[in-house]
Amino acid sequence: HREAVTLVALFDNYLREVTPTKSPGKQRHDRLATGLILRVLGGNRPAGGLTHRDAARYAAERRRIGDLRAGKTGAAVGLRQVAYDLRFLRAVMNWGIGAGWLDRNPLTGYFIQEEPSPRRPVFTEEQFQKLLAVADQLPVAFRVLLVLAHDTGHRIGALLALGWSDVDLTAGRIRWRAASDKIGWEHTTPLTAAARAVLMEAPGIGDALVARGVSRHLARDWMERAQQLAGLAPEKGRGWHALRRQFANELRHAPLRDLCDLGGWRNPQTVVKCYQRPSEEAQRAALDSRKVLQA
Repeated sequence: HREAVTLVALFDNYLREVTPTKSPGKQRHDRLATGLILRVLGGNRPAGGLTHRDAARYAAERRRIGDLRAGKTGAAVGLRQVAYDLRFLRAVMNWGIGAGWLDRNPLTGYFIQEEPSPRRPVFTEEQFQKLLAVADQLPVAFRVLLVLAHDTGHRIGALLALGWSDVDLTAGRIRWRAASDKIGWEHTTPLTAAARAVLMEAPGIGDALVARGVSRHLARDWMERAQQLAGLAPEKGRGWHALRRQFANELRHAPLRDLCDLGGWRNPQTVVKCYQRPSEEAQRAALDSRKVLQA
């Protein structure tokens, strides 16, 4: 019977066939989550025999195990990380159906508990201008990253992996490589005048990185230092990603398809659910633009 396939066999096939098509970060998560799931639930049991109690047991054990990243071993993990693992488990089960390994997904209907109100701070334009005003007190690369983060809406990881060969100043566009994109999506976006200007001030050549020698940790430290210099009150979670949220909110009037293409979002639901905030101003503008239908 097809449901006799073991968990270890199902995950081995998934890791071999599906995981290599994902971005490096998601590949790492797939492998880590697989090891934890097999360890907690048992690799030799039939995959189709999982129950909602097994999912709940994994969630509890995952919280107990804690963080496994270097330097953070044993630190507490939140519901968001647990939910990430459980969605992966459910996705593997769904894949197993299409691959002919399973007749059904035994976790269908299982409620995955999420963080009740995740912190998603957004920079205002006034705050961004204050950061820009103090940018010259930090290395040149900070100003470049700051303007690019604001004007492209892309993740800091994508900006740090950006090479000069990806920048076409003549045509005014940037190519975002799949290998350096979190979701593995290669795409091209236009450059704003401000982004083009800041890149022309610090030109490079060939495959050299635009922000050569800058690590994630250094970029984070620069952002924290800049906020201090700008006199911004500390706010947990307000880092580089807050500029990505600002981009999504300030361009809310753009067609959703174009906004996704500009900011590097593949799933429009992600923009609406995780990035954009309710705006009374936008709601009033929408109501004011409503047209009366004529009989």
